[in-house]
Amino acid sequence: MRILNHRITRITVGVLLLVLVAVVLLPGLTGFTSLDGTVNARLAVINAPIDGEIAGPPARIGTPVSDGAALATIHNERVNRAVLASLRAEHRTAVERVAALEQERDELVRLRDRLAERLEVFQRATIASLERELQIIRKRVEVARAQDLVAKVELDRRQDLESKGIFTRKMVESAEAAGAAAGGEVEVSNLTVELLQQRLDAVRQGIFIVGDGQNDVPYSRQRQDEVIVRINELNTRIAENKTRANQTEQQVLEEEKRVRSLESATVPSPFDGVVWARNIVNGSNVVLNNEMMRILDCRDLFVDILVPEIDYDEIYPGREAEVRLFGRSEVFNGAVQSAKGSSAVAEKDVLAADEPEADDERNARIRILLAPSALNTDFANFCQVGRTVQVRIPRHTVQLKQWIESLWFSLF
Repeated sequence: MRILNHRITRITVGVLLLVLVAVVLLPGLTGFTSLDGTVNARLAVINAPIDGEIAGPPARIGTPVSDGAALATIHNERVNRAVLASLRAEHRTAVERVAALEQERDELVRLRDRLAERLEVFQRATIASLERELQIIRKRVEVARAQDLVAKVELDRRQDLESKGIFTRKMVESAEAAGAAAGGEVEVSNLTVELLQQRLDAVRQGIFIVGDGQNDVPYSRQRQDEVIVRINELNTRIAENKTRANQTEQQVLEEEKRVRSLESATVPSPFDGVVWARNIVNGSNVVLNNEMMRILDCRDLFVDILVPEIDYDEIYPGREAEVRLFGRSEVFNGAVQSAKGSSAVAEKDVLAADEPEADDERNARIRILLAPSALNTDFANFCQVGRTVQVRIPRHTVQLKQWIESLWFSLF
């Protein structure tokens, strides 16, 4: 009892109690500490891009996968190809129709050329005939002019002899009539020359005129006009069918691309990660948009912790944090990414680990984003996702006054 009542013993016990109180209170004064954190990461849900059957073994759980690596291959032998067959038939029909129309047009072009040659021969022959006829009429004009001249000389001679009493009046009148006839013949011949010259000029221009003044279109010209009209119609139909053939060809290409995308599909990994879970095996049947597997995204590891909401204002995005895996001494750096109140609705991301459940409704939910480290590539251990961690957010200054005031407010 003397030892217990000794002054040194009492001082030692007092010091130990003060040290114990300091140990208990110092962490709360110098920072915020949480023991309920869990390393977490998001999961990428890989859905089936097409209906079909899994061909070959898919990537197993725990297999590290790189960005773009094949996770699984799907084959579908029951793709509907009816639309593709219909488009191919339509394209083939349009192409064959174009070939047939072009063949018909080429034949009509050759016929048009032959008709043009025949028309040219007919035109040359007509021109030659009119030129000869014109020469004959011009000769007749010369003869008629000579006869008219002779008739005038004869009339003058008879009139002179009549004045001398040698010829009678009847003989003079007969000479006058003969002169009038010769003059009329010259006039008719001149008019005939003009008419023939007009016909000749018209024929040289491709216009054939008969005696009644109507256009005389030869059979070759009529047939040629019909052929030209038909060629123009064929050119229009050829252009329409070529346009249709080009359109159907593009549709066939698009439909072939669509069929190929439905016949087979290789599902790639969206990023570097590790297979977390899968619902398929070799030979499994899958349906479009059904879940096939989940890939763990180790690029952004984070920790969710709960702290008393009384410290909410002291923990804000950007504050540095220290994270230590439970059972390890290594410390990983991090930073506060978000802080939510106790009544805030938790996000609906697909996470690999469960978020901590709050026993006290007055706990704030803090998310700590881990800095890049060896954890991000530790695929063999699923990047340590699910490990319990201890998180400490140090204070910049020891706010003793604020702590005492909050303690006083809580007690009273």
